Amino acid sequence: MLTNSFAQQYTLPTELVQTFLQDKNPETGLDIIVETKIGADNFYETIVKYSGNQKSFKLKPLTYPNFEVKLKQAIKNVIELTKVDGTGLVTIAPDKEVIDKTVPYVFTQIVTYHNSEEEKPLVANIYLKNTEVPVYFSQKENGNDTVYTVNKLKEIAVEISFYGGFIEKIQVHGVIGDQKTPLTFNNIYSIGISSTKNIQNLDNNKLFSDEKFDVNSISTIKLTETNIQFNENTKKSLHINVGDVIRYMKKVDVNANDVSPVPQLILLDENQKHSKLYREETSKLFEAVVYTDFLGLFDEDNPNGIIQTEINKRFNLNTSRTDVNKWYGFLFPPLAISEGIGFLQFFDASFQYSKIESDQKFVTPNTFDVLDGGGNVVESIDFYSPISLMQRRNFTIGGALNLLTLENQNSKLNMYLNTGFQFGRTGLKENIDDVEGFYTNNLEIPIEYQFHILPEKRVSFSFSDRLSWFETFDSNINLKSIEENQLTSKNRWLNSFNVDLNVDISTTGRLFLRYKLTHELDNINNNFSRLQFGYSFYLLKNNGVKKNIN
Repeated sequence: MLTNSFAQQYTLPTELVQTFLQDKNPETGLDIIVETKIGADNFYETIVKYSGNQKSFKLKPLTYPNFEVKLKQAIKNVIELTKVDGTGLVTIAPDKEVIDKTVPYVFTQIVTYHNSEEEKPLVANIYLKNTEVPVYFSQKENGNDTVYTVNKLKEIAVEISFYGGFIEKIQVHGVIGDQKTPLTFNNIYSIGISSTKNIQNLDNNKLFSDEKFDVNSISTIKLTETNIQFNENTKKSLHINVGDVIRYMKKVDVNANDVSPVPQLILLDENQKHSKLYREETSKLFEAVVYTDFLGLFDEDNPNGIIQTEINKRFNLNTSRTDVNKWYGFLFPPLAISEGIGFLQFFDASFQYSKIESDQKFVTPNTFDVLDGGGNVVESIDFYSPISLMQRRNFTIGGALNLLTLENQNSKLNMYLNTGFQFGRTGLKENIDDVEGFYTNNLEIPIEYQFHILPEKRVSFSFSDRLSWFETFDSNINLKSIEENQLTSKNRWLNSFNVDLNVDISTTGRLFLRYKLTHELDNINNNFSRLQFGYSFYLLKNNGVKKNIN
């Protein structure tokens, strides 16, 4: 039998280590590492180590009282094995208050790791590739960008956040040469990480320094290349390459064409050079949102679906973004305020079911009276309007394909241009007194532009306008529209304006508030609106699916 075992490492809190030391001089502080893994015998193994000295212990089950006793003894042994100037360090009895404060924190880290290891499938391992990386400076020379090596960034610490198939934020801290003041390097736009091609292209992504340097300030750094000829009035950021900082190794999985990690934040530095990344739990694969329509509750003539249930799933397609050339702003103004641009980024599959009150679930025909010159009714014509069929669809199924994504991290703004399709079904009656109705199928092909404002991930707003071509697959119904008090051929173009508020304050679901106004494109007076409050939940959560137990 072949057993693969991976380990996770943490740095013990300084306060916890110091409480064991007789000599409280900060210079004798130790960065002791605790490593945890599940051994081949299925015991939880914890290893405490520093500078080649280590002690380990195994537990099963992993309980706090036993963990505290074993950890204290292991820390004490490692400290006593450590020599300074040829003399072993001396330990004392630790302060109980410090133990009660710090050891539960370490225990929580380890338990959380093991729970994640068992419940979430591993998607990748990420490593701090180098502890020193080249720093570059580029400037225009003879119409081309010339790149110079300035020096090396040392004492590196990296913070990385993952979200929706991207490295959303990557921040690298370090010092250059003999400089004491640390520099910070950041990405301008998100870096795709959902596919093998994305991972291969990591070397092509640059991180830029927050501080900008001109001809005078950059010369204070001890330069590696002394032949740099600085342009006058040059003031630009330094940059480093992502591929010099991290190594990203995806795990092969027959179920994982999309190798996106779950949203998370990781830290890498000299003491923590490796971390694991996990996929979303199976229980969170499908999210459903249940909406209650306030207008439908208080207005009997506004049957927009007393309760609507939506099931959504996003599939990442091309999570690759590039720089936006500012001159494009003359052709398409939103480009002027964007930092990153991407094409065909995702496909959102969706299903919506509307539970409409029984006395309102069928559309009955409107009547248009044709008048003569004297105002007398010559003819009464029964007809259905396209907007009424859209309003009372009892279900739709389809999806939205992203055509264009524009990102501005500084403004906390994303913009999307999407298109797609929605197949739906609507119930009809030829007369309000009919006992049974009949159903007709329809197709909506929308194109939508959306502004998504994210002041923070927990609270976000979106504004969108959606222009839809709407057609019904039934030539036997009289489908007409009203324009300027005249009965005309059906208006296939409908427009919807949407305002959404999303509050994400729970691991089990989110709150939504949505307002939608839908009208005929060339007749805004023919409209209906929805004001909906909703809550999301995961379909597979607590549904009896059990995890594997070895």
